[in-house]
Amino acid sequence: MSLSVDDTNLGMLLPMRAGHSMVEYQQAVLTEFAEPIQDHIPEHLCTTTAADAMLFSDEASEDGQHFVFRGCDQGGLVFSPKNPLLPAEHYQNTLIFLEIDSRIYTFIAPLKYIFQGDLHFDMPQILHKRQTRHNKRVRIEGSVVLGRKNGRTAIARIYDFSPTGLSFLSEETDFLPGESLLASFDVPECGTCETIATIVRVDNRPAGRGFRALVAVKMTLTQPQRAKAEQLYLCKKAEELKKRSESSRTLRPGEFYLK
Repeated sequence: MSLSVDDTNLGMLLPMRAGHSMVEYQQAVLTEFAEPIQDHIPEHLCTTTAADAMLFSDEASEDGQHFVFRGCDQGGLVFSPKNPLLPAEHYQNTLIFLEIDSRIYTFIAPLKYIFQGDLHFDMPQILHKRQTRHNKRVRIEGSVVLGRKNGRTAIARIYDFSPTGLSFLSEETDFLPGESLLASFDVPECGTCETIATIVRVDNRPAGRGFRALVAVKMTLTQPQRAKAEQLYLCKKAEELKKRSESSRTLRPGEFYLK
């Protein structure tokens, strides 16, 4: 297995919702997207009949559901769920991420109706677009030890990881974009890596939700460190693909599975 644009799902590209409302989550993610698109929207979206999609309902504790985009129908968009749905009222206005070719689109669309299990949405009024990241994130359970310039050491829980960056969950809330850290992280059953990292995004959340901050960092890697990071990434990616393959083999035709 080598590093390439792979067949892992769109969910690996998106940060954790972390209990944010739908609008709060979209605003946090939009920093990675280009200027909005308001004209000729069907020309961007109605070019395929099978694409990976993630839909976020108005339920803040729900971290997105995987759907297949079935294309456009009667001026709207059609999505088929891969997992059991929440009640329909949670999808009246839905935040949608859609990967078509090498581009990711995001928008909020109102639900028209549900027919034979498929969700039919009105065409959105505005889109945001970005290119697909080359290496998709792998969600893992592990720990990272953070050495900070003030001499403090913090231990955080890794949320996801790629060969060039990772995000972690912390009880500390004084992290700032641009801050440099010495990060030593452990990926269970795969190994460890130590590198300098720079904070690129901090999402703080209210107290009482299990952790206080979701922090994303970009790693500055020497050649040996990059080789090690790629080894850890491929190790976990292979594990993810194996789990998904085993899950698909246990299902009967038409049967849903839970994440």
